[in-house]
This record gives sequence, C-alpha cells and structure tokens, in this order.
Amino acid sequence: MRPSTPNRRAFTLIELLVVIAIIAILISLLLPAVQKVREAANRIKCANNLKQLGLAAHHYHDVNQHLPPGVGYYPASANGVFGTTYFHLLSYLEQDNLFRSSLGTVTFPAPDGPTVVYYPGNNNVYSQRVAVFLCPSDPSVPAGGVVTINRYSFGAACYGSNALIFGQISPPGPQGRTNFAEVSDGLSNTILHADKYARCANSTMAPPFRDGGTAWAYCTALPFPWQPEPLNLPPRGFQPAFAISALSTLGATNTIGPGSKFQSQPRPNDCDPTRASTPHAGGIQVGLADGSVRTMSAGISGDTWWAAVTPNQGEVLDSDW
Repeated sequence: MRPSTPNRRAFTLIELLVVIAIIAILISLLLPAVQKVREAANRIKCANNLKQLGLAAHHYHDVNQHLPPGVGYYPASANGVFGTTYFHLLSYLEQDNLFRSSLGTVTFPAPDGPTVVYYPGNNNVYSQRVAVFLCPSDPSVPAGGVVTINRYSFGAACYGSNALIFGQISPPGPQGRTNFAEVSDGLSNTILHADKYARCANSTMAPPFRDGGTAWAYCTALPFPWQPEPLNLPPRGFQPAFAISALSTLGATNTIGPGSKFQSQPRPNDCDPTRASTPHAGGIQVGLADGSVRTMSAGISGDTWWAAVTPNQGEVLDSDW
C-alpha cells in the first residue's frame, strides 16, 4: 500500500502580494535608518579630514614659523614652492610623493626665473585626486574626484581655506605671512577651514562665477600672470578658499561680510562657488585655528559667521556661536 501524503497548498496571488507589500514596508522603514548611519559615517570622515588639514597647518607653522600663502611662493629661491595653501600642505598630509613629483623648471619672471621649483603645473600634479580633500557627503563631487575647468581636469576639493588668514600675497620670505600670534580674536573663535562644494553652478551671478567649485591646486591669480595654462586660465570661481576679498571687484558681491555666510545643502546647479557650502544637514563643519573641529548651526546669523571668519577684528561672538 502506498503511504498517504498530505496535500501541499501553494501561495495564492493575494497572499504573495501581501508578503511583497510587507517586505516593501520593512525596507522603507529600514532605508532611512541606513541613510542616517551612512551620513553619520560620512560626517565623521569629513570631520577627520578637517582635523587633518588643521594639524597639517600647525605642523607647517611649527616648521616655518608662519602659515602658507593662499596662492604664492615660499621660499622663492631654487627648490622653493609655488602654489595654493593646499599644495603647500601636501607634505604635511602624507602626500610627500605627490609633492616631490611636482619638482621642475618654471619660468618665473626675471630676476627669479627660470628656476627649479615645486609647482603643481609640473607633471600634471594639479590633476590628481587627493582623498583627504574629498568629503563623501558632497553631492557635487564628480566621478573620479576631479573637476573640469576649460576642458582641463583638476583634482577636486570639498573644503576651503579662510582667505583672510592664508590669503597673503607677499614678497619672498616670511614677510607678510600670517602666523597664529596674529589671530588676536582667539584660535578657538576663528575658522581656518570649512566645507565647500567641489562643483557649484548658477545662472544669476557675474559671468566668471556662474560655473565654479573648488580645485585644490587652482592657482589662477591676477598677481601671477606668468603662469602657463592651465594654471593661468581666465579667472573662474574654483579657488580652494572662501572670503576672498579680491573676487568682489570681479562681480562676486557676497564674498566678504555677513552676506558671505555659508550655504546649507544648496543644489550644485544653484550654488555660489565663492562661498563656503555644506552638504550636511543641520549646519557646516569647520576646522578652527586651534586645530579643533565643530559644527556651526545653519541658523547662525551672518554677523556671527563673519565674526568667526575674521581673525583680528575684535568682535564678540553672539550667543548663536
């Protein structure tokens, strides 16, 4: 005799749809939690990058007794260095191999050149991706970590330096270079670095600033017209800094003052490339001159922001700091 076997009932279509609906609801409930965890990890990564930038600036200061220029050279003799703040800091950010690959002959104007110097235009160093300059939360970072400027590829950055501190363009040597003793408003009250989108575009600003962002080696500056392409392209808003007062004469009206307050989660296609900008909800992450990192609330006033940017104006920070 054959043993009897129980009948097996298959899922009905309605039961299957109910199961699928339950799974979809669970996923929809889980997804925000996953996104929050991912953003928390990204925020920690960005804060660590800002911390590294601050430590590198202090290490540079300890060695040279001043901070690097916003764009410029130190020293100007053979084997000197010419470039942006971030280029000067490469060796202090565990990027010594990249820095050393930039050594080559540059045609400085007489009587300084031509001379052998570390310069981001040598061996296309300007085009290289550098991880410590990139924030994973920045929605504007192109694939590969580079931005395109007039068909040239430049290494992207998601942070800007404070031009009121680093933006000294001065003769060779330490004269005119900023040192921490000159930050009389207090190192813990003054911003050294801040979030800044890698790409920012808009349709309303003056033409040079309708397409911009941040490129860590972008050296275009009116006082240095001798640079070859691509580091002497027509001025555009790709400087790796904020609060650059010289840009106001070119039509960027909100580069300085309370109106320069950072942008909170702007769309990359509706963004001011001359101002700090953050991808993080709730506020911007900044590295202070004492080496610490903190978040400034999106609700702070423009006056408080500007008081924290200026290094020696004697302002008293408001309670929203």
